Amino acid sequence: MNGNNKYKFIAALAGLFLVPFLILSRHFIYGERELERKDMLRYLELRTQTGAGIISDVLNLNYSLSRLTAGSGSGQAGIKDELRRRVKEAPFIYSELALLGPSGSELARFSAEKSVKARLDYGQVFAEAKESRAPAGAVEYGDYTPPALVLCEPRAGAAAKPDYYLAGRLSLAYLGEVVRMMGKNSSGNFGLVDAGGQIIADSMSMSIVKPGLKAPPEVVKLLQVSQDREAENFSSEVFFRGRTYLASVSAVGGTRWWIYEIMDAPALSARQTSSWAIRVVLSGVLLIIIFSVISYLLAVRWLKEELL
Repeated sequence: MNGNNKYKFIAALAGLFLVPFLILSRHFIYGERELERKDMLRYLELRTQTGAGIISDVLNLNYSLSRLTAGSGSGQAGIKDELRRRVKEAPFIYSELALLGPSGSELARFSAEKSVKARLDYGQVFAEAKESRAPAGAVEYGDYTPPALVLCEPRAGAAAKPDYYLAGRLSLAYLGEVVRMMGKNSSGNFGLVDAGGQIIADSMSMSIVKPGLKAPPEVVKLLQVSQDREAENFSSEVFFRGRTYLASVSAVGGTRWWIYEIMDAPALSARQTSSWAIRVVLSGVLLIIIFSVISYLLAVRWLKEELL
């Protein structure tokens, strides 16, 4: 067999095995990428669920007015002393705390910033708390200050009727730092949004640049689907304007807030090009070429023996 026929034989033999192998490899790689996407969605869901639990705990520990005064007794004097002490100890959270009467009249007010003379209006949150007999709040977005939670909670008396209402303006700067720390290793954007879809805090600090900024449309779309299905956790691929995103949302217990995480799906696909699946395919191609050469050498040897 001359030199040209030698290489033709090896190429033909390798091609016979490479064609079906590459067809199967294509399905293998696409299947592996699909599994990667599903695993990433489960991972995002786990992260948002964990984040929602952490935020719920932080809110319960630091942003619950009834918890702050739980050990202060039922008298006005004890409640006032406790509110004054809390403002003094943690002014970075408690910008202002107030004690309201059953009719909404202000009985006491303690502000962390003494130069601020204007009194906050708790009328809206007080009306909601009085009607529902449950905590009511609204997020306040300032142009030069971190978001704040304006909150009102009833303090029940012996007859389970509110004797007083606790109200206050609580800075969400601390909560924002917690969110940014949780999203430090995010492959996309990790954040906290209120019931209206406005970003309270996020790992990319977009909420700092533009206070009250709406969440990305992909997140808003997923929130609507979750609320329609009455699901507390939901993760899915989201298609928007010709692009695919992987997103997950989880409800923060006891609130109407949501934790979300979103990443660009093509970014995940780009990272997969160097995955173990590609290495398996390349190893298979190399083995086919090697065994094609070995097959040629064995064929030449055995044919020579037959001729002799």
